[in-house]
Amino acid sequence: MIKFKDLPIATGKSKTYAGIGHRDLGGFCEPNTNEPVENVMSWIAGELEKFGYTLNSGGAKGADAAFEYGVKSPAHKNIFTPADATETTRSIAQELHPAHERLQGHALDLYARNTNQVFGRNLDCTIDFVVCYTKDGCETAMTRSRDSGGTGQAIEMADRKGAKVFNMKNRDWFKRLKKYLVNEAGIAPADALDFPKTFAKVPRNLVDFTPQKPAANAKPSPKMSDKQIRSLMKAMKR
Repeated sequence: MIKFKDLPIATGKSKTYAGIGHRDLGGFCEPNTNEPVENVMSWIAGELEKFGYTLNSGGAKGADAAFEYGVKSPAHKNIFTPADATETTRSIAQELHPAHERLQGHALDLYARNTNQVFGRNLDCTIDFVVCYTKDGCETAMTRSRDSGGTGQAIEMADRKGAKVFNMKNRDWFKRLKKYLVNEAGIAPADALDFPKTFAKVPRNLVDFTPQKPAANAKPSPKMSDKQIRSLMKAMKR
């Protein structure tokens, strides 16, 4: 069975990215514009589509829904859900989860879709970058914490395979993304992104947080301390 080490390194040429983040955006605002973060997610997804990028996301309310809302063409988005979980993606999810031996049922399938978000349906093409929002501003495997939530696993996967991560919690995310698009993706400076004066609003029913009921046989996803997470990260890199 495929292991995480067998998955491809990012080439920067896939023209795909992951647009992901918390389900409960909690009224958070993008730091440069003070705009509700979901509106900026939707806008950036639309702009990236114009540049020829395809969105990989997870079909959940909150951040996933906001990114998906901004993409106009169905051909420019790949939406993965727990129903897409396979034995391979489940195995990889458990391999990277801090409490892997306790990750089971519906919670496991939720984490399994992270693998598709980063490596595609056939696990043969790594995304170029991640645009996301987490409360802790996580952008690397080593800065993953409990506040990264499930998004932290996708961030870790991307980071360990060389894909860039731009977390909208951090003020410099937009400046770094623009630089990436010009220097790495070959987009002309004159075409580079600029924030609009006004943002379209994402419908509230897409981002209002309603906790999902787990499957009857699902075990709750365990909470790990930051110390436990760091210890596991070090063990996996040996």
